[in-house]
Amino acid sequence: MTGRAVALAADLPSGSVLLALNAGVRETGWAIFRQDRAGETGIIQLPRRRRTDTAARVQHLAAVLDALAARYQPAAIAYGQPSGVRWPEPALELLEAALVHWSAGHRLPLYTYPAAVIRAALLGHSRVPPEQLAYAVMARLKLIGCAKSTQEWEALAVGCCHLDRWGNRQ
Repeated sequence: MTGRAVALAADLPSGSVLLALNAGVRETGWAIFRQDRAGETGIIQLPRRRRTDTAARVQHLAAVLDALAARYQPAAIAYGQPSGVRWPEPALELLEAALVHWSAGHRLPLYTYPAAVIRAALLGHSRVPPEQLAYAVMARLKLIGCAKSTQEWEALAVGCCHLDRWGNRQ
């Protein structure tokens, strides 16, 4: 593991909240990091998956992010970019533009990290299967045995990566 051995939410300035996202068009995992704890997580998705256009999905994501921002009052957003796509993808471009617009509208700094950077920060190399990344996050945050989805574990990984890089500078 690179960086500090343990980077928990204690690295956030007093009273600050980080909202970490593993954003996707179909599902977005989110995790809240506070000074006193890390680990509140969830998934944002539409109840009906089929035949819903990308714009409607992104609009739903923004609405749920509004509710999360109102509830947790984050000081910053950390966003893990989707991996495995090596060509322009209109849906992902729309998603990223919406996140940039949303964070600017809320006057929140948005930090983005490619999936390879997140994995390398936590495990020392970028080609890591999701279950190995999940276990690394479980061990790091002392959440062994907690049941969470892949999207939630990846959102927690985004938060850990961000805290390694910026936790003491916010």
